[in-house]
Amino acid sequence: MRRIIVSRIAVTVAAALMVASCTFEPEQPKPPPAVAFTPEMAESVLMEVVAGVSKNGVADFCSKFARSTGTCEALLKDALRRCLLPGDEPIVKHSVRLPATDKYEETWQLVVQGRTLDGQKYVSDFPIVLSAGAPKAVLGIYWTGQGYGRNMDDPPKYTVPPKNACPR
Repeated sequence: MRRIIVSRIAVTVAAALMVASCTFEPEQPKPPPAVAFTPEMAESVLMEVVAGVSKNGVADFCSKFARSTGTCEALLKDALRRCLLPGDEPIVKHSVRLPATDKYEETWQLVVQGRTLDGQKYVSDFPIVLSAGAPKAVLGIYWTGQGYGRNMDDPPKYTVPPKNACPR
């Protein structure tokens, strides 16, 4: 009889420990919800960059506005060498969502059109990616008629680069 009572107590204690361990287990953190990456988010980045250039010029432009600062600095140096500065606010002609691949992140590629400070027309690609959950311009430069990394070596025919604007 004593053996039966001890066995019942052992089973009851084991069951209580199992219940306790199940109910007091710390809750695992939930992953953050996925951010919907929209063309409106991409266009707001463009407007932020344009407003920043209007307000502060191109000083520290790449560190403020581009994720790929090295490429941005090379593009900016080339633009300045050719005396190309942004003029009016560009318009977005269309936007294309480029899905993520093994080499590239999900991207919104805006096709922007505007005029340089000296009045020349340009049409450029302006890619935006999600960087640490926030949209960020990849290159930042929008006024030189360049294509984007996926096609920069063979820019699309719709891009329109302005000519050298330096006085001769």
